[in-house]
Amino acid sequence: MSTEQLDRDLLDKCVSLEGLDEAKQKKEIASVLNHLEKEWETDISTIDSAQLASLTSCVVGQSTKGLTTELEELLLQKERIERQLDKKTHELQAKKQELFDVLEDLFVKKGASKDVISKLHSLELQSMDLLTLLEEMVESAIITTLEKGTNIEETLEELAKEITLHTLDEGILSAVRIRHIISSILSIAIDVAEATPNSANVILEGTIKGMRRGLVRAIDRFNQKFLFTPDEAKILLIDDPQSLYNELHHIDTLFIQTIENVSLQSSPEIKAQLENILADIRYDMEELTLISKEALEILGDKLSIFAKQTFEKSSTMLRSKKAQDAKKLGVHAWGVARNVLDGAIKGAKDAIDKNK
Repeated sequence: MSTEQLDRDLLDKCVSLEGLDEAKQKKEIASVLNHLEKEWETDISTIDSAQLASLTSCVVGQSTKGLTTELEELLLQKERIERQLDKKTHELQAKKQELFDVLEDLFVKKGASKDVISKLHSLELQSMDLLTLLEEMVESAIITTLEKGTNIEETLEELAKEITLHTLDEGILSAVRIRHIISSILSIAIDVAEATPNSANVILEGTIKGMRRGLVRAIDRFNQKFLFTPDEAKILLIDDPQSLYNELHHIDTLFIQTIENVSLQSSPEIKAQLENILADIRYDMEELTLISKEALEILGDKLSIFAKQTFEKSSTMLRSKKAQDAKKLGVHAWGVARNVLDGAIKGAKDAIDKNK
């Protein structure tokens, strides 16, 4: 007889399993095994893979049918709630952005300086809850990794790489943004490390190595993006040309100094561990240095030209609402923030799944 015939036969025998208590289920399952032995001449001690698969599928499927149905109903409810939350969150963020646009317009009319407008943009970015969501996601990913308990450092390194890469990749590249993201991720790693001192060094080392790898990948992607962007739009990829141009010459120093600055706010124990980790990786920054030099070669004189002409170009471009909105997509728009987090969460989950 075929596998299909066996499946149908076993289904008839297993249909009564749903809703039974453990004792009755065990009795019924024993009856199913006896049926296999008698009607299908199966030796249970040497049952083949196909029959075993049919048996387990039938027993488990029928025994858990009620629970599976309940779970599916709950998942549908969860999806509906998530859609509602997503809609309201989008409305909230859109309203925040609208209000910041109003504030900016009024500040400009009042003659506010570029520094004030820059600070307003910074506050707008913070109000979009990007870093809050990012920090919650980082904390959850690290804790999940610790709970899994296998290949902790390697998994955390992969997580930190993905989170750093996706968060940097979707925004406008700048030295300030690099520092901000590295500081945020490391601060959460430190919080978890302080709560789990036995795993502190593994958490910190995996996180720092992963952030370094993510930064390398992000700069590499920026290089490729810059290559295929029309010259007139290249300035939209860079938030602060002068600062970025300077920092690319010593990106390894920026990375290390950012970590050192965060460590100053940590406990003596964590600070000592961070110093040891930095001492080990300080001379292992070749890949980051090389990719930065490659960026400078690819960009050529563009960044220095941008640095000299930033004010003139930005003043002209900011007269165009379309160009202004396009630039905001890189730094302020909530839609970009969502894409960043979605990509980072997916990368984090994939990294966790690899180590299950």
